[in-house]
Amino acid sequence: MRFPGVIGFIDGTHIKIDKPRKHQESYCNRKHYHSIQVQIICDNKCKIMDTFIGNLGSVHDAHVFSSSFIYPQLAELCQDEHLLGDSAYPCLDFCLTPYKDNGHLNRTQIRYNKVHSSLRIKVEHTNGILKQRFRQLYHIKLRKIDRIVALVKSYCVLHNLCHIQDKLFFHSEHNPLDLTEDANIAIADANMTLEATSGVAKRNYIASVL
Repeated sequence: MRFPGVIGFIDGTHIKIDKPRKHQESYCNRKHYHSIQVQIICDNKCKIMDTFIGNLGSVHDAHVFSSSFIYPQLAELCQDEHLLGDSAYPCLDFCLTPYKDNGHLNRTQIRYNKVHSSLRIKVEHTNGILKQRFRQLYHIKLRKIDRIVALVKSYCVLHNLCHIQDKLFFHSEHNPLDLTEDANIAIADANMTLEATSGVAKRNYIASVL
């Protein structure tokens, strides 16, 4: 079933790190290990189109999104199109999210969520493939955050080069892909209010035509 206007998919993933020298508590995430966050935007072929790397492990996905370099440009870049993100993100005109399932969704909303989920899984696959290709991303043992960020960036570039060259990807029986990380509750900043109103209206329209 076609979902109109999708130009990419957005999600975040945590990269486990050793306890940093400074601000240890800020890097400790909700699963109680130290990490930095990597926000990835990919296309429907699992090619990485944008990254934002290095935020504290304790920070919510919605805050990472609003502080990313690409965020102020997305309205212009997307025009009438949009990214798909999970419920950790605010529903905006340029980033559509699922309906919150409170047990009272109607058929239209349920259908929308199913189609949305079936497409958005592309970015979860991208995160999984990236970590399987470059196993160091499961746990980077460097201490300097700037070096960790540079290393992760280089792996994202190499991922795309592998993608371009159509390298074969061999799935290992060890360290299976974790595609079921719980979504953080979205905490939208005040400056997202107008965009969120527009995003909800757009989501309702698309749900009605699916």
